[in-house]
Amino acid sequence: MIHRFSSFVTLGLILLVLLSLPKQASDNVRSFAVASLTPAWKIADQIKVYLADRPLFWTSSPKSSNEMLQLQLEVLSLKSQLEAQNDWRTWHNHIEEELLNLKQWKKDSNEEFFYRRFEEMNELIQRQYFAVLAPVIYRDPSSWSSSLWIQVGEKDNQILGRTVVGKNSPVVLGSSLVGVVEFVGAKQSRVRLITDSGLILSVRAARGKMQDSEISALARALQDRISPRFDLSMSFEEKDQILSALSHLQSSLGKEDGYYAKGQLQGSSVPFWRARGLLLKGVGFNYDFPDREGPARELRTGRPVGSNGPEIQIIKEGDFLLTSGLDGVFPPGLKAGIVTSVGSLNEGGYSYEIEARPAAANLNDFRTVFVLPPMTSE
Repeated sequence: MIHRFSSFVTLGLILLVLLSLPKQASDNVRSFAVASLTPAWKIADQIKVYLADRPLFWTSSPKSSNEMLQLQLEVLSLKSQLEAQNDWRTWHNHIEEELLNLKQWKKDSNEEFFYRRFEEMNELIQRQYFAVLAPVIYRDPSSWSSSLWIQVGEKDNQILGRTVVGKNSPVVLGSSLVGVVEFVGAKQSRVRLITDSGLILSVRAARGKMQDSEISALARALQDRISPRFDLSMSFEEKDQILSALSHLQSSLGKEDGYYAKGQLQGSSVPFWRARGLLLKGVGFNYDFPDREGPARELRTGRPVGSNGPEIQIIKEGDFLLTSGLDGVFPPGLKAGIVTSVGSLNEGGYSYEIEARPAAANLNDFRTVFVLPPMTSE
């Protein structure tokens, strides 16, 4: 009885020590655990090969079982390589489209609004040229919408000869923000997702033809999925017609033409078993101070302060929320979310509260992401 009691006391002390570890030490422990569990499938394959030689477990001959296992492994390897190539091709197509937008904005750069868009996009594309493809290797069901682990780290920086995977490196899918790197290990890093309540972004509302940009991105993604598929139940003529229609749709869409309210955006997820909390919440949205995008505007009417200009809603449903760069972590121009509702303005209130959904549509299902160089290095 005394021995059992002492065992419980020892276990309790061990748990207390683990819970009292500083953040850096706990991050190192987590990184070691993830790195240790990642190659576990290799051990499982070795066990499977070992059992394949035992007639007790397999009715087929050992030789045929080994050959079948080898073929399955080769197929999985080829499939993984094909998916990575497809991801890179999609990324290159994204950059090419951004370059086309950059050329158009340069033509319109005599207008101050598009000149600023040209500057932002030029800086963003330079960062995207150094992006690193990062497979998602682990996603804890208890913090599904808060964080995940990717298979890149300091070793990749050494190979590249520059810091790309660093603390506060933005993580994206196309031009949509997914999260930020918060811990960098030797071969793996942890990403804090934008749906986590602890990550706060500085954003502003973009309106006008910005909604067309989302349609263009969806059309391009559908085009990239259909193009390499030859097993679809349609003729080559039908496939060409669909691809042509998607290309025409993209070419007929325009650009954004107005920036309005500024505020802060954060996630709403809390640790729960595979909780898929994709709701984003925004606070402090107003246009109290003039900036290079325009004059200060009244909160309720949206008129320029001290002027009798037309009324404009400074924030409304359907507005895109783009990173403003004011937080010093995310470069300006990344898509963070889309406004789904705007709260009522209380008497004496000085800002709006909003709800939004992430701009990245598949936050629950993606297998790879791209890591951009951090804006600042520690």
